[in-house]
Amino acid sequence: MSTFGKNAGFRRRLAAVAGATALLVGSGVATASTASAGPYCASGYHCVFYYHLGSETHAFYNSDPDFTDNTFDGTSITINDNVWSASNSSSGGYESHYYYDVNYGGGLVFCVNPGSSVNSDRLSTDYIRDNHVGQRDEASSLLMRPSTTISCF
Repeated sequence: MSTFGKNAGFRRRLAAVAGATALLVGSGVATASTASAGPYCASGYHCVFYYHLGSETHAFYNSDPDFTDNTFDGTSITINDNVWSASNSSSGGYESHYYYDVNYGGGLVFCVNPGSSVNSDRLSTDYIRDNHVGQRDEASSLLMRPSTTISCF
């Protein structure tokens, strides 16, 4: 076989590999992580709301063991035991886990998956704040956790 024939076969294989690689990358098969955006919450944050999604908010970038020193943006309303809705825009795939007491105590109130949210009408309530009954008006701390088997919103 001539040198030309050998090089032609090599060039065809090279072109096929290059084309397949371009197709995989172009079609989104690449494994790069993408952010999951929940409504009314900037990418990378876990947001809580005083009433419904889009109302007075506070965005957390990291876990927070104590909501007593946080207020909703632009208000003097303390977040502790006043969370009615939540949204998760984690860019690292972290679930938002909300607990009844500070320092992640008292048991899990509810959790929100990356790219998801829960509005006030979906959280149970007995209309009494801070009594560990129901989900609305009960959260006192936030722990961001990698994907778990717990059923979240």
